[in-house]
Amino acid sequence: MSPICVIGETDPFVASLLRRFAEASGLRVIRVQVGQDLLNMARQVSPAVIILDAELPGQLRGWEAARALKVDTATCDIPIINCSWLPRADAVALIGEVAGHLQKPELHYEDFVAALNATGAAIKSPAIDVEPTSQSIKAD
Repeated sequence: MSPICVIGETDPFVASLLRRFAEASGLRVIRVQVGQDLLNMARQVSPAVIILDAELPGQLRGWEAARALKVDTATCDIPIINCSWLPRADAVALIGEVAGHLQKPELHYEDFVAALNATGAAIKSPAIDVEPTSQSIKAD
């Protein structure tokens, strides 16, 4: 069975792109849209990696969920990749150190794979080829 990736993202387009990248990398994806759901799902399924927006909304924001995951002995070893409009330094100031960072608005498959590889999680090689130029978003 493929490892699980929990994606915490509210934007449906960004979430769809991250899902495609994750599935192309051999991961099963569970998407959540609020911080509390991210925390609960991580505790329930013990994913191989979490991708979240530090600004994820909810009663428990994304950055708060990430901090809670880092102090919980059941989830503290799950690598977190931040995917945010915030620059890495600002996201790290909220979340704490992360295994990887993806900078919105430009999301590219190569950057996703590099961030995934930086986590050290046991993820298999990409299952399919994703054309890099057709699988990115960029603000106009």
